[in-house]
Amino acid sequence: MLWQSRVPDAIDALVQIFATAPGLAGVTVRDGASVSQARVNEIVSVGYTGTDGENDVDAQAVTEGLGGSPDREQFTIRCAAAAIKGVTDIAAARKRAYELFGAAALAIAENRTLNGTVMRAMVDTHSLTQYQGDQGAQAVVIFTVGCDSYTRP
Repeated sequence: MLWQSRVPDAIDALVQIFATAPGLAGVTVRDGASVSQARVNEIVSVGYTGTDGENDVDAQAVTEGLGGSPDREQFTIRCAAAAIKGVTDIAAARKRAYELFGAAALAIAENRTLNGTVMRAMVDTHSLTQYQGDQGAQAVVIFTVGCDSYTRP
């Protein structure tokens, strides 16, 4: 019997859910780190926050019940919603980043099982980073998606 984490399935589901969410229409959705050099002004990334060396997922599994399989698995997936404005209007960048974050959170709330890959998913935490860069005002909302599932036997 093969023991498999649900993390890869949940990440794939989040990418698909965000890519088709009405509130994120026209927004670039990325799966993990990207090598693309394309400049985008609005992005939601799954499993990558833009900070190299940071964990993209934290997980733990425990034996549940007497059978020993499957195991109960709980994990958080780090995501980011970012907006860049071509001017120095930090308030506009911050507002848009939170709109993107809100659209992503709504998409999760409307699909708590992430297409059947987990028992329950929800936005756990979020934080804001904002700064002025060479492309103008930038705001990034880093958020975690907490998932509760069973491993796949």
